[in-house]
Amino acid sequence: MREKRRFRVAIVGCGPRGLGVLERLLVRLRRGPSDRDVVIWAIDPVEHGPGQVWRTDQADWYATNATAAELTAQSFDFPGRPQSYADWAGLDADSARQVYPSRAEYGRYLRETFARLCASTPPGVRVFPLTGTATALRRTDGRLHLSIDDGHPDLLVDKVILATGHSGLEPDDEDRALSAHGHYIRGGMAATMPLDEIEPGRTVAIRGLGLTFYDVTRALTIGRGGRFVRADGQLCYQPSGAEPRLVAGSRSGLPFRARAELNEPAELAPRPVILSDDRLAELREDAAARRGRPQLDFAAEVEPLIVAELEHAYRRRDGHGPLDVDALANPFNCPFAGRDEFRSRLLDVLRDDVARAKAGSTVDPVKAALEVMRSLRPLMPDVVDFDGLLPDSQRDFLTRWAPMSFLLSAGPPVEHVEQLVALIEAGVLDVVGPGARFEASEPGRFAVESPSVAGSRRLADVLLDARAPGADLRRDTNPLLRQLLADGMISEHVNVDPLTGRRFASGGLAITESPFHVLDAKGRPDPDVHALGVVTQNTRWFTQVGTGRPGRDSPFRRDADAIAVAVLAGEVRSWPVPA
Repeated sequence: MREKRRFRVAIVGCGPRGLGVLERLLVRLRRGPSDRDVVIWAIDPVEHGPGQVWRTDQADWYATNATAAELTAQSFDFPGRPQSYADWAGLDADSARQVYPSRAEYGRYLRETFARLCASTPPGVRVFPLTGTATALRRTDGRLHLSIDDGHPDLLVDKVILATGHSGLEPDDEDRALSAHGHYIRGGMAATMPLDEIEPGRTVAIRGLGLTFYDVTRALTIGRGGRFVRADGQLCYQPSGAEPRLVAGSRSGLPFRARAELNEPAELAPRPVILSDDRLAELREDAAARRGRPQLDFAAEVEPLIVAELEHAYRRRDGHGPLDVDALANPFNCPFAGRDEFRSRLLDVLRDDVARAKAGSTVDPVKAALEVMRSLRPLMPDVVDFDGLLPDSQRDFLTRWAPMSFLLSAGPPVEHVEQLVALIEAGVLDVVGPGARFEASEPGRFAVESPSVAGSRRLADVLLDARAPGADLRRDTNPLLRQLLADGMISEHVNVDPLTGRRFASGGLAITESPFHVLDAKGRPDPDVHALGVVTQNTRWFTQVGTGRPGRDSPFRRDADAIAVAVLAGEVRSWPVPA
């Protein structure tokens, strides 16, 4: 009797990205031969399915910034009837376009999806969830040994998929100096920040006005018992008395703009009029002819086409006058005589944004343009990924364009911006202005001010960094990544111009193109180790997304499927199979 061949796979990190790889492995194993005994280890330190971001024990005021209609963790071609989030939640199509689920609720859907996958394995396939943190991966005698914390025995595996998701960064010099000075809360996810340590009535300076800012603000207001009530059509905030005093700022001085309400199903893959695949190929051919390599200059060659796409959408909705994208992202490019003048201008901008968002992208020309900016994101990897841009241009894209596009098109539900207006009107929150500067001040306190707003300087008892941490492999605190980097089994991605020698060390994990093998310190691909998701950010772009759209193909599914195909096509060793 022929011995079955055992094949062992470890998925390190089983949030949405790892969950996607697990699903594709099971799809492929259903279609393949049945002469294997396959063991899949699903390893996650927090929760299988939700991972850390969508963990089910977080407060319900932390919401997704995508509607229920746009969320699914199952591919359209999974056997049986794939269950999207809206299916799971029992929402009809109209309701699903209006509901932004809490992250905990979406996490419960992901947790149940993981359980369904584990219960639907084909014959000869077993999935073993393991709660713990992978700490080391070493190759001995051609075999991979994966170490797990908390006393778990090492796993002997054939293939490893790194889908480690978000992890912290080692403090830099500024972090250490601010921590030594006073009560400083480093950047990260609001749900894991020690916000309960902030006493009522204290003044908190918040650095950054993005999605984490919205999360922190909600946690320190409605999370402290405050309530939003509507009177005569106007939303008002009723404090509980347990709130701290909030003072915030950023480079632009503008909180992320609200996402438009959806009056029709959102497109996953837009139909570009100007930025087409053919036009992109022409740009690369022209760049190769003129510069000797196909890398593009984003600002000079790609950005004008994106702006033209936005203007096309703007004019389709009867937009009048020019569409000034820079002015939308930086509406405060002038000096202000005082705090009241800036506050009045800020409220005007936010109220206008709320009105436009409520009108929806099928009516309001500005929101129509910004929804196109959002929907173009799946096309951007073809422009940016794997050194698609010149080194200096990649740096410009990551530090200028990407933050601006997120500010304009990756914002929260309109309800959250309307609540922000109410908090400012209630005197619970102030925004100091553009170009905000944060620094240590008198002993134990911090100062924040905007050079553009006279008299804006404020002192705070707590400084909280609400900026999204960037990719920095060499400062990553994940123990497995640190060991792999130290041993030379992985390396940092560096974009190099072969003609000029210009370099940009992006901070991301170096990988091959699909199916995303990691590259060692000598640039050699490891045939047994793949990586995807946040750990590869900056080598690729916008890797944070871990979801597809219901009933449609998506880059998320294609990435996971490419890894599944490569993993199962690899060498299968004959391990003894226990009875």
